[in-house]
Amino acid sequence: MADLAPVLIVMTIFATMGWIVHVFVDGRRRRERLKVFTEFHSRLIDRMGSAKEFAEFLQTTGGQNFLDTLSLERGHPADRIARAVQAGIILTCVGLALFLATSRVAMEIEGGYYVLASIILALGIGFMLSAVSSFALARTFGLLHKVELREELTNSRAWPDQPQAPRT
Repeated sequence: MADLAPVLIVMTIFATMGWIVHVFVDGRRRRERLKVFTEFHSRLIDRMGSAKEFAEFLQTTGGQNFLDTLSLERGHPADRIARAVQAGIILTCVGLALFLATSRVAMEIEGGYYVLASIILALGIGFMLSAVSSFALARTFGLLHKVELREELTNSRAWPDQPQAPRT
């Protein structure tokens, strides 16, 4: 176990540094995106002559797209739930694989393997439980509609059954 401590410390330091870099890069990306959206929306609103024109614009499909872009965090709840399930399955499989691999490691680090496998397995199960609860809440709040979800999945398939008309 004493031999495993330096390895875990180094891994923790690199993981923390990676997370900090990710936070800064993601923050900068969001800030730039917000700046572009704000500039575009302010120019669009400036071109509208009156409130009546703006109301008419919002009734069109372009106006609906405009309202949809006002949110920076986009994505269907089903996408986020699917990502949580995917992470849960991967982490659970890795945790189980580590448990199976403990019989093949040296006795000195076997305890560390059990700890690492337990943490990863717990994270995987936690992600899956989170996905289940998110699904239940999204369904309760009416965020998941079967017809819309089916249409969205049908339109996003890589190889649709029927050829789609070219977009103009």
